[in-house]
Amino acid sequence: MNKIAGIGAFLVGSLITLFICMPFMLSARDCTTPGAAAANNAAGASSGATANTKVIEVGLLQLMSHPSLDDIRQGIYDGLAERGYTDGENIRIEYENGQGDQTLLKTISDQFMADKKDYLVGIATPAAQALANSSQDSVPVVISAVSDPVGVGLVKDNKAPGVNVTGTSDQAPVKAQLDLVKQIMPDAKRLGILYSSSSQNVGESVAEAKRLAPEYGWSAVEATITTTNDLAQVAEQLAGDVDMIFVPNDNVIASAMPTLIAATDSRGVPVFPVVDAMVQEGGLATVGINQHQLGVDTGYILADLIEGKKAAEYPIKFTDKVDTIVNLVKAKALGITIPADLAASAKDVSAN
Repeated sequence: MNKIAGIGAFLVGSLITLFICMPFMLSARDCTTPGAAAANNAAGASSGATANTKVIEVGLLQLMSHPSLDDIRQGIYDGLAERGYTDGENIRIEYENGQGDQTLLKTISDQFMADKKDYLVGIATPAAQALANSSQDSVPVVISAVSDPVGVGLVKDNKAPGVNVTGTSDQAPVKAQLDLVKQIMPDAKRLGILYSSSSQNVGESVAEAKRLAPEYGWSAVEATITTTNDLAQVAEQLAGDVDMIFVPNDNVIASAMPTLIAATDSRGVPVFPVVDAMVQEGGLATVGINQHQLGVDTGYILADLIEGKKAAEYPIKFTDKVDTIVNLVKAKALGITIPADLAASAKDVSAN
Protein backbone atom coordinates (compact mmCIF):
# COMPACT_ATOMS: atom_id res chain seq x y z
CA MET A 1 0.00 0.00 0.00
CA ASN A 2 2.81 2.42 0.86
CA LYS A 3 4.42 1.71 -2.52
CA ILE A 4 1.19 2.43 -4.37
CA ALA A 5 0.65 5.63 -2.38
CA GLY A 6 4.21 6.77 -3.29
CA ILE A 7 3.62 6.20 -7.00
CA GLY A 8 0.36 8.16 -6.79
CA ALA A 9 2.06 11.09 -5.11
CA PHE A 10 4.78 11.10 -7.78
CA LEU A 11 2.20 11.18 -10.59
CA VAL A 12 0.25 14.00 -8.97
CA GLY A 13 3.45 16.00 -8.51
CA SER A 14 4.43 15.45 -12.13
CA LEU A 15 1.05 16.64 -13.36
CA ILE A 16 1.27 19.78 -11.25
CA THR A 17 4.80 20.51 -12.60
CA LEU A 18 3.64 19.98 -16.17
CA PHE A 19 0.67 22.31 -15.63
CA ILE A 20 2.92 25.06 -14.27
CA CYS A 21 5.52 24.76 -17.08
CA MET A 22 3.10 24.41 -19.98
CA PRO A 23 2.76 28.20 -20.75
CA PHE A 24 6.53 28.56 -20.91
CA MET A 25 6.86 25.54 -23.20
CA LEU A 26 4.18 26.90 -25.56
CA SER A 27 5.86 30.32 -25.63
CA ALA A 28 9.19 28.77 -26.57
CA ARG A 29 7.51 26.73 -29.30
CA ASP A 30 5.77 29.83 -30.73
CA CYS A 31 9.08 31.67 -31.00
CA THR A 32 10.29 29.08 -33.48
CA THR A 33 7.25 29.02 -35.79
CA PRO A 34 7.52 30.62 -39.27
CA GLY A 35 5.02 33.31 -38.30
CA ALA A 36 6.96 34.28 -35.21
CA ALA A 37 10.23 34.24 -37.14
CA ALA A 38 8.75 36.58 -39.75
CA ALA A 39 7.54 38.90 -37.02
CA ASN A 40 10.98 38.91 -35.46
CA ASN A 41 12.59 39.64 -38.83
CA ALA A 42 10.17 42.50 -39.45
CA ALA A 43 10.93 43.95 -36.05
CA GLY A 44 14.62 43.66 -36.78
CA ALA A 45 14.24 45.37 -40.16
CA SER A 46 12.38 48.29 -38.61
CA SER A 47 15.27 48.90 -36.26
CA GLY A 48 17.92 49.00 -38.99
CA ALA A 49 20.11 46.80 -41.15
CA THR A 50 22.24 45.49 -38.31
CA ALA A 51 19.33 43.44 -36.94
CA ASN A 52 18.89 41.48 -40.19
CA THR A 53 20.63 38.14 -40.48
CA LYS A 54 19.71 37.44 -44.13
CA VAL A 55 22.03 38.90 -46.75
CA ILE A 56 19.87 40.97 -49.08
CA GLU A 57 20.43 40.28 -52.78
CA VAL A 58 20.27 43.32 -55.10
CA GLY A 59 20.63 43.44 -58.88
CA LEU A 60 22.00 46.82 -60.01
CA LEU A 61 21.80 47.59 -63.73
CA GLN A 62 23.35 50.72 -65.29
CA LEU A 63 22.58 51.76 -68.85
CA MET A 64 26.18 52.47 -69.86
CA SER A 65 29.51 53.77 -68.60
CA HIS A 66 29.49 57.55 -68.24
CA PRO A 67 30.82 59.85 -65.49
CA SER A 68 27.31 61.08 -64.55
CA LEU A 69 25.85 57.59 -64.27
CA ASP A 70 28.97 56.37 -62.47
CA ASP A 71 28.49 59.17 -59.90
CA ILE A 72 24.91 58.04 -59.36
CA ARG A 73 26.02 54.44 -58.86
CA GLN A 74 28.61 55.45 -56.27
CA GLY A 75 25.97 57.55 -54.53
CA ILE A 76 23.72 54.49 -54.25
CA TYR A 77 26.46 52.54 -52.48
CA ASP A 78 27.18 55.53 -50.22
CA GLY A 79 23.52 56.10 -49.39
CA LEU A 80 23.02 52.46 -48.48
CA ALA A 81 26.15 52.50 -46.32
CA GLU A 82 24.88 55.56 -44.47
CA ARG A 83 21.76 53.58 -43.62
CA GLY A 84 23.75 50.59 -42.41
CA TYR A 85 23.78 48.41 -45.54
CA THR A 86 27.31 47.58 -46.63
CA ASP A 87 27.95 45.65 -49.83
CA GLY A 88 29.56 42.30 -49.07
CA GLU A 89 28.37 42.28 -45.46
CA ASN A 90 24.61 42.44 -44.90
CA ILE A 91 23.77 43.23 -48.52
CA ARG A 92 25.16 41.80 -51.73
CA ILE A 93 24.96 44.03 -54.83
CA GLU A 94 25.53 42.46 -58.23
CA TYR A 95 26.42 45.33 -60.59
CA GLU A 96 26.02 44.94 -64.35
CA ASN A 97 26.57 47.42 -67.21
CA GLY A 98 24.18 47.28 -70.18
CA GLN A 99 26.65 49.05 -72.49
CA GLY A 100 23.76 50.94 -74.06
CA ASP A 101 22.48 47.75 -75.69
CA GLN A 102 18.74 47.00 -75.37
CA THR A 103 19.22 43.27 -75.92
CA LEU A 104 21.91 43.09 -73.24
CA LEU A 105 19.75 45.08 -70.83
CA LYS A 106 16.96 42.53 -71.24
CA THR A 107 19.32 39.57 -70.86
CA ILE A 108 20.77 40.95 -67.63
CA SER A 109 17.32 41.78 -66.26
CA ASP A 110 16.04 38.28 -66.99
CA GLN A 111 19.12 36.78 -65.31
CA PHE A 112 18.53 38.88 -62.20
CA MET A 113 15.03 37.44 -62.02
CA ALA A 114 16.34 33.89 -62.54
CA ASP A 115 18.78 34.51 -59.68
CA LYS A 116 15.84 35.53 -57.46
CA LYS A 117 17.14 38.95 -56.48
CA ASP A 118 15.28 40.58 -53.60
CA TYR A 119 15.44 44.08 -55.13
CA LEU A 120 16.33 45.53 -58.52
CA VAL A 121 17.88 48.96 -59.16
CA GLY A 122 18.03 50.60 -62.60
CA ILE A 123 20.16 53.64 -63.47
CA ALA A 124 18.71 55.57 -66.46
CA THR A 125 15.39 55.03 -68.22
CA PRO A 126 16.21 52.07 -70.53
CA ALA A 127 17.78 50.11 -67.65
CA ALA A 128 14.81 50.84 -65.39
CA GLN A 129 12.35 49.79 -68.12
CA ALA A 130 14.20 46.54 -68.77
CA LEU A 131 14.09 45.63 -65.08
CA ALA A 132 10.42 46.55 -64.73
CA ASN A 133 9.52 44.50 -67.81
CA SER A 134 11.39 41.44 -66.54
CA SER A 135 10.08 41.64 -62.98
CA GLN A 136 6.43 42.03 -64.04
CA ASP A 137 5.65 43.67 -60.69
CA SER A 138 6.91 40.66 -58.73
CA VAL A 139 10.09 42.26 -57.33
CA PRO A 140 10.50 45.87 -56.12
CA VAL A 141 12.30 48.00 -58.71
CA VAL A 142 14.09 51.18 -57.61
CA ILE A 143 14.77 53.58 -60.47
CA SER A 144 17.30 56.41 -60.70
CA ALA A 145 17.99 59.11 -63.30
CA VAL A 146 14.60 58.78 -64.95
CA SER A 147 13.33 62.22 -65.94
CA ASP A 148 9.70 61.33 -66.58
CA PRO A 149 8.67 58.09 -64.80
CA VAL A 150 4.99 58.50 -65.72
CA GLY A 151 5.65 59.48 -69.33
CA VAL A 152 7.80 56.42 -70.00
CA GLY A 153 5.28 54.09 -68.39
CA LEU A 154 7.22 53.07 -65.29
CA VAL A 155 4.68 54.33 -62.74
CA LYS A 156 1.04 55.40 -62.82
CA ASP A 157 1.53 58.50 -60.69
CA ASN A 158 4.63 60.14 -59.24
CA LYS A 159 2.99 60.62 -55.83
CA ALA A 160 1.57 57.10 -55.65
CA PRO A 161 3.28 54.80 -58.20
CA GLY A 162 0.58 52.11 -58.02
CA VAL A 163 3.06 49.45 -59.16
CA ASN A 164 6.10 47.79 -57.62
CA VAL A 165 8.36 50.62 -58.83
CA THR A 166 9.64 53.79 -57.18
CA GLY A 167 12.86 55.81 -56.99
CA THR A 168 14.34 59.14 -58.02
CA SER A 169 13.90 61.44 -61.00
CA ASP A 170 16.60 63.60 -62.59
CA GLN A 171 14.07 65.96 -64.16
CA ALA A 172 16.16 68.92 -65.26
CA PRO A 173 15.58 72.41 -63.82
CA VAL A 174 15.14 73.80 -67.37
CA LYS A 175 14.09 77.33 -66.42
CA ALA A 176 17.06 77.75 -64.09
CA GLN A 177 19.33 76.53 -66.88
CA LEU A 178 17.87 78.95 -69.42
CA ASP A 179 18.22 81.78 -66.90
CA LEU A 180 21.91 80.90 -66.76
CA VAL A 181 22.19 80.86 -70.56
CA LYS A 182 20.62 84.34 -70.72
CA GLN A 183 23.02 85.62 -68.08
CA ILE A 184 26.03 84.40 -70.05
CA MET A 185 24.67 85.10 -73.55
CA PRO A 186 22.56 88.28 -73.11
CA ASP A 187 22.56 89.22 -76.80
CA ALA A 188 21.86 85.78 -78.25
CA LYS A 189 18.84 85.32 -80.51
CA ARG A 190 18.81 81.66 -81.58
CA LEU A 191 18.75 78.67 -79.24
CA GLY A 192 19.62 75.27 -80.66
CA ILE A 193 18.13 72.19 -78.97
CA LEU A 194 19.92 68.94 -79.74
CA TYR A 195 18.90 65.46 -78.65
CA SER A 196 18.60 61.83 -79.75
CA SER A 197 15.30 60.72 -81.24
CA SER A 198 15.67 57.40 -79.42
CA SER A 199 15.93 58.99 -75.96
CA GLN A 200 12.64 58.69 -74.09
CA ASN A 201 14.09 60.62 -71.19
CA VAL A 202 14.18 64.05 -72.82
CA GLY A 203 10.67 64.82 -74.04
CA GLU A 204 9.57 66.97 -71.12
CA SER A 205 12.81 69.00 -70.99
CA VAL A 206 12.76 69.63 -74.75
CA ALA A 207 9.12 70.72 -74.65
CA GLU A 208 9.79 73.10 -71.77
CA ALA A 209 12.84 74.62 -73.45
CA LYS A 210 10.86 75.24 -76.64
CA ARG A 211 7.98 76.74 -74.67
CA LEU A 212 10.20 79.07 -72.64
CA ALA A 213 12.54 80.20 -75.43
CA PRO A 214 10.37 83.15 -76.61
CA GLU A 215 10.33 84.55 -73.07
CA TYR A 216 14.07 85.11 -73.42
CA GLY A 217 13.77 86.61 -76.87
CA TRP A 218 15.05 83.47 -78.61
CA SER A 219 13.83 81.46 -81.53
CA ALA A 220 14.26 77.73 -80.96
CA VAL A 221 15.91 75.53 -83.59
CA GLU A 222 15.44 71.81 -82.94
CA ALA A 223 17.71 69.04 -84.26
CA THR A 224 17.83 65.31 -83.58
CA ILE A 225 20.24 62.46 -84.15
CA THR A 226 19.42 58.78 -84.61
CA THR A 227 22.74 57.41 -83.38
CA THR A 228 26.09 58.87 -82.38
CA ASN A 229 27.21 58.25 -85.96
CA ASP A 230 25.04 61.22 -86.96
CA LEU A 231 26.25 63.50 -84.21
CA ALA A 232 29.19 65.29 -85.85
CA GLN A 233 27.28 66.22 -89.00
CA VAL A 234 24.04 67.24 -87.27
CA ALA A 235 25.83 69.21 -84.54
CA GLU A 236 28.01 71.13 -86.99
CA GLN A 237 25.00 72.03 -89.14
CA LEU A 238 22.99 73.14 -86.11
CA ALA A 239 25.93 75.16 -84.75
CA GLY A 240 25.99 77.07 -88.04
CA ASP A 241 22.39 78.19 -87.49
CA VAL A 242 22.31 79.16 -83.79
CA ASP A 243 24.12 81.16 -81.12
CA MET A 244 24.22 78.39 -78.48
CA ILE A 245 23.05 74.80 -78.08
CA PHE A 246 21.03 73.32 -75.22
CA VAL A 247 21.42 69.57 -74.65
CA PRO A 248 18.89 67.87 -72.32
CA ASN A 249 19.62 64.82 -70.21
CA ASP A 250 20.36 62.60 -73.20
CA ASN A 251 22.51 59.56 -72.47
CA VAL A 252 23.24 58.94 -76.15
CA ILE A 253 24.79 62.38 -76.58
CA ALA A 254 26.42 62.23 -73.16
CA SER A 255 28.29 59.12 -74.28
CA ALA A 256 29.78 61.03 -77.23
CA MET A 257 30.50 64.49 -75.82
CA PRO A 258 33.96 64.78 -77.43
CA THR A 259 32.34 64.36 -80.85
CA LEU A 260 29.75 67.03 -80.10
CA ILE A 261 32.28 69.49 -78.71
CA ALA A 262 34.64 69.06 -81.66
CA ALA A 263 31.79 69.98 -84.00
CA THR A 264 30.53 72.97 -82.02
CA ASP A 265 34.00 74.30 -81.25
CA SER A 266 34.71 74.45 -84.97
CA ARG A 267 31.86 76.97 -85.20
CA GLY A 268 32.68 78.77 -81.95
CA VAL A 269 29.28 77.89 -80.46
CA PRO A 270 28.91 77.04 -76.75
CA VAL A 271 27.03 73.98 -75.49
CA PHE A 272 24.87 74.18 -72.38
CA PRO A 273 24.19 70.62 -71.16
CA VAL A 274 22.22 69.66 -68.07
CA VAL A 275 24.75 67.73 -65.97
CA ASP A 276 28.13 68.66 -64.54
CA ALA A 277 30.09 65.84 -66.18
CA MET A 278 29.06 67.07 -69.64
CA VAL A 279 30.32 70.56 -68.77
CA GLN A 280 33.60 69.06 -67.65
CA GLU A 281 33.84 67.30 -71.00
CA GLY A 282 33.61 70.55 -72.95
CA GLY A 283 30.24 72.15 -72.25
CA LEU A 284 30.20 75.77 -71.08
CA ALA A 285 27.88 75.88 -68.05
CA THR A 286 24.80 74.43 -66.40
CA VAL A 287 22.54 74.50 -63.40
CA GLY A 288 22.53 70.78 -62.85
CA ILE A 289 21.35 68.16 -60.44
CA ASN A 290 24.07 66.81 -58.19
CA GLN A 291 24.42 63.31 -59.60
CA HIS A 292 26.06 61.81 -56.53
CA GLN A 293 23.26 63.14 -54.32
CA LEU A 294 20.73 61.64 -56.72
CA GLY A 295 22.38 58.28 -56.11
CA VAL A 296 22.42 58.80 -52.34
CA ASP A 297 18.69 59.55 -52.42
CA THR A 298 18.17 56.36 -54.43
CA GLY A 299 20.11 54.38 -51.84
CA TYR A 300 17.95 55.82 -49.07
CA ILE A 301 14.80 54.74 -50.91
CA LEU A 302 16.10 51.19 -51.30
CA ALA A 303 16.89 51.14 -47.58
CA ASP A 304 13.34 52.28 -46.81
CA LEU A 305 11.93 49.44 -48.91
CA ILE A 306 14.17 46.92 -47.18
CA GLU A 307 12.84 48.19 -43.87
CA GLY A 308 9.21 47.74 -44.80
CA LYS A 309 8.02 50.55 -47.07
CA LYS A 310 5.98 49.55 -50.14
CA ALA A 311 7.20 50.68 -53.55
CA ALA A 312 3.67 51.09 -54.88
CA GLU A 313 2.95 53.66 -52.16
CA TYR A 314 6.36 55.39 -52.12
CA PRO A 315 6.40 58.74 -54.00
CA ILE A 316 9.01 59.38 -56.67
CA LYS A 317 11.64 61.74 -55.25
CA PHE A 318 12.61 64.84 -57.21
CA THR A 319 15.87 66.19 -55.85
CA ASP A 320 16.12 69.92 -55.15
CA LYS A 321 19.90 69.92 -54.72
CA VAL A 322 21.43 71.64 -57.75
CA ASP A 323 24.83 73.14 -58.50
CA THR A 324 25.88 75.93 -60.84
CA ILE A 325 28.75 74.60 -62.93
CA VAL A 326 31.02 76.48 -65.34
CA ASN A 327 34.01 75.62 -67.51
CA LEU A 328 36.16 78.76 -67.48
CA VAL A 329 38.80 77.24 -69.75
CA LYS A 330 36.14 76.57 -72.38
CA ALA A 331 34.75 80.08 -71.97
CA LYS A 332 38.18 81.56 -72.64
CA ALA A 333 38.71 79.33 -75.67
CA LEU A 334 35.39 80.48 -77.14
CA GLY A 335 35.97 84.12 -76.28
CA ILE A 336 32.97 84.25 -73.96
CA THR A 337 33.07 86.29 -70.76
CA ILE A 338 31.46 84.70 -67.71
CA PRO A 339 30.07 87.45 -65.44
CA ALA A 340 32.38 87.96 -62.47
CA ASP A 341 29.75 87.29 -59.81
CA LEU A 342 28.73 84.06 -61.55
CA ALA A 343 32.33 82.90 -61.96
CA ALA A 344 32.95 83.56 -58.26
CA SER A 345 29.93 81.62 -57.01
CA ALA A 346 29.89 78.71 -59.46
CA LYS A 347 31.99 75.54 -59.41
CA ASP A 348 34.65 75.59 -62.14
CA VAL A 349 35.02 72.04 -63.41
CA SER A 350 37.73 72.94 -65.92
CA ALA A 351 40.18 72.81 -63.03
CA ASN A 352 39.33 69.15 -62.32
